[in-house]
Amino acid sequence: MLSPNPMLVDLDRANDTMRRHGIDLLVGSRDSNLYYLSGHAPDSVLNHFFDTWSAALLPHNQDPPPCLITSEYDVAYLATHPTWMPEVRLFGSEWSSAAGLLKKISDGEGVHTELRPRLAQIYQQSLSTREASLAKGIAAYLSQYFSSGPITVGFDDMRLAESVRQEFGAGLTVVDALWHFREIRLAKTTNEIALLKQAALINEAGLEAAMKGVAEGNRWSQMVDLYRLELARTGAKPSGERGMLFTAGPDGGFVMDHEYVESQHFSVGDAVILDAISSYRLYHADIARTAVIGEPNQRQSLIYDTLLEILVEAEDAAKAGVHTSDLTDRAVKTLEGHGLERALATLIFHPIGLRVFDYGSLEGTANGWVLESGTVLNFEVFYRDPDVGGIHVEDSIVISQTGNSRLGALDRALYMF
Repeated sequence: MLSPNPMLVDLDRANDTMRRHGIDLLVGSRDSNLYYLSGHAPDSVLNHFFDTWSAALLPHNQDPPPCLITSEYDVAYLATHPTWMPEVRLFGSEWSSAAGLLKKISDGEGVHTELRPRLAQIYQQSLSTREASLAKGIAAYLSQYFSSGPITVGFDDMRLAESVRQEFGAGLTVVDALWHFREIRLAKTTNEIALLKQAALINEAGLEAAMKGVAEGNRWSQMVDLYRLELARTGAKPSGERGMLFTAGPDGGFVMDHEYVESQHFSVGDAVILDAISSYRLYHADIARTAVIGEPNQRQSLIYDTLLEILVEAEDAAKAGVHTSDLTDRAVKTLEGHGLERALATLIFHPIGLRVFDYGSLEGTANGWVLESGTVLNFEVFYRDPDVGGIHVEDSIVISQTGNSRLGALDRALYMF
């Protein structure tokens, strides 16, 4: 019955980040940070019925105990997907239907099911700490464990931070910890890499399904629908409306309105971008391949061969301690050495994880960063040619001290249909 979600957070990295920034406690309430800290991701959270439904509290050095605070509506999810966090607190009201039903179950009323003993146990254990709202629940936790002195708490949602400050009163300093969370998440744990690999393989299967719709005369929507259907079959979701970039022909270098794009038909000679972006259990996958309807012309072949050379060179050199800007500089030399224009190329490294672009700092988004072991990395190698359209190739790799490895295994040839 029990299927606990994997522990994703890197506690050592979190403790080091909190120490360096003078933070006593982190509060993650956004979907990604809540899941990262606690493994809690029920539909009640992901559907965003309310702006803030749950929060995971991670103290520096895990003293006092880490705590998940969520609605009593989520007790059934907690019964089947327990968090690793040692303390769970609920918020709610005596008059709510969820509380009413839980009380009946706790009293032994109604039919017996395999879930009900666990539901009753969670409900009974929560009664002594239950509060009327999430903000009150966080404030009560702080009052119990941090009453002896001032405390600095990092929030990823400053609206929730202000509500907690009003409840707690003097002695609480709140800081915006959104980028601190991303700094912690930049290097992935073993469990995260396992999820990212599964996401990548699902996404590759989706891209291969999409390729079955690429043929002269077909509507572009046939390709996109096949991709979506394969993701749905495996429990993944397309990012955005359709999984990002699926375009073809001379205008394929642009991100266009999806309704316009999907109304078009494939023609002989079209270069087709298959840039597939999806998510599985909140972790993202991003892969790109290029196909041609018919035989590629000389320009298409030159561009694709150059981009693939650039990607392979970068992967051969990518390891912990290397700065991404150095890899970009090398890529530019190769590009220009083949007579292609820098102004028409996208050459961007981006970490991938709970976000598609999961950068660890603002500086990294603009100037690149030094690679760390455990980072999962994509290199966007994209050329926008005014004559043949877009040409693109991209994969996800895991950085180690000695090099890297690909998450997926899909062939990198220029596909022809």
